[in-house]
Amino acid sequence: MNQPRRRRLRAGWAASALVFGGIVLSLGASCFSGADGIEPPARELYFPTGLVVSPGRTTLYVGNSDFDLQYSGGTVHAVRLADTDGEKGIRSLALAVSDQIQAGATPKDACAAAGTIPNDNPFIVPGPCKPIDYEPFVEATTGTGAFISALTLASRPDAPGARLFATVRGDPSITFFDIADDRDPSAIASPCATNFCLECQAETDTSRCGSFYRVGESVITSRRGISLPTEPVGIATGADAVVVAHQTSNAVSLSVNHWPAGSSEQAVQPFTGPALEFLLTNVADAPTGVAHIPPPKLIAARGGEIAYREGFIITHRAASTLTVVRYEPDTASHPPRPFLIKAAEVPMSLSATGDDQRGIAIDASERDACEALCDADDVDCLRTCVDIPLRVYIASRAPDSLVVGRLEANVAGGGSTSDGNAVTNIDESLMVDEVVPMPIGPSGVAIGKVIGPTGALETRVFAVSFDSRFLTIYDPTLRTVEASLKTGRGPFGMAFDTDPDNGTSLLYLGHFTDSFLGVVDLDMRHKLSYGSVLLSVGVPSAPREEQ
Repeated sequence: MNQPRRRRLRAGWAASALVFGGIVLSLGASCFSGADGIEPPARELYFPTGLVVSPGRTTLYVGNSDFDLQYSGGTVHAVRLADTDGEKGIRSLALAVSDQIQAGATPKDACAAAGTIPNDNPFIVPGPCKPIDYEPFVEATTGTGAFISALTLASRPDAPGARLFATVRGDPSITFFDIADDRDPSAIASPCATNFCLECQAETDTSRCGSFYRVGESVITSRRGISLPTEPVGIATGADAVVVAHQTSNAVSLSVNHWPAGSSEQAVQPFTGPALEFLLTNVADAPTGVAHIPPPKLIAARGGEIAYREGFIITHRAASTLTVVRYEPDTASHPPRPFLIKAAEVPMSLSATGDDQRGIAIDASERDACEALCDADDVDCLRTCVDIPLRVYIASRAPDSLVVGRLEANVAGGGSTSDGNAVTNIDESLMVDEVVPMPIGPSGVAIGKVIGPTGALETRVFAVSFDSRFLTIYDPTLRTVEASLKTGRGPFGMAFDTDPDNGTSLLYLGHFTDSFLGVVDLDMRHKLSYGSVLLSVGVPSAPREEQ
């Protein structure tokens, strides 16, 4: 059964192809059927793509893509990070190895702290220790269609509740899961009987989620009479907007996430979900990455008195431009008919051609620090923070670089409340102004926090180069590359696990090609291990074509 499915995948390559990270993928959903084939392994990594750490840092969510179509689909895992009921989590094992390294322990003693032995294959698996098993940490699993591209998480703002969203190219769909809300780890609210939950009406651990949880799969379930375009890849969420880039359809889709009505007890029950509302089709070729523009806190403080449309930035794999789209909820209509507008196209004029962009991330940490000094209703204080620009980082392959831009607020009115000239309108202008060389094949970029030399949190930009196997750490304040780590094959998904109260910070790095995770030390006080792999999780397995 597996062999014919591999032949169908190769036929897709011959007809038409695209690049995912550094690997060629077949294009159309026509080469995949979610109904046939062997069920995917329930507790194994298999070409992982998306990684997300829960807000309360109890759980790592992992999307497995079933890239070579050996199985009937992919999976999503809820993985234990924190120690629970006497069971060790991945975090404590990695930190135990770090403690041993800082104490000058031998590799044998350092690795024994995680129940393993020194590494005998550093070319495939970086770090001092042989990988530990992944399976014991998997607390929940659910099946999806093939080709998960990305994961993102949204927390309900007014009550307990959380959702995980996955772009699934094989359906195509936006598959979502009602998950445990652990913003207060001591009082986790869950729609399941356990603190680890992936509720999506799946019949078994590895069967696909129910149709209600696969948004956009059919026009029959859409009140707009539309279905999701092919190849959903990048995804980002705003307050209630879910924006997805479709790289072979030259389209951007808008879904609106509807939380359940009622009490906080009802809020964690899966009664209401997102709905596909609009397709923006006049965008540049091969939209790929999506980033949400964080709105200034002044918007909320003024209680809707400031005209502002939430924004998203789109990268393109086959066009030398960045696209800014704006979300219009259109609440004046009955029922509302939300939509997206294309607000701007910004040329990628600094690099050679600028026509191969991948991941994108926005750093609002400087403005966040300013807003943290203001009371929530102090509009005069918050107004001073609006003028602080946000920094934008794009992984580009034309040439191989980290492209740096900035978002500056355009303010109408502009004075303080006390002088009678209050702000009436805000939007942002995007421009690019710097190129930082990167190792070959940049594919993703993320913003994270490291523990600085004094123990304070410091912002860093992390870029993975899929082809050349590098993780680059960039200091945005000093505007310099701080460290480069040689990774395993196919570094792709990144997620951060930072605890400012206890002064710890780790990066979880998914290795797509050999299907394992690396845990990277982000504590600069650790002179012997900062910016290096402490622990690998999951026995590496080469793609079957190489075996």
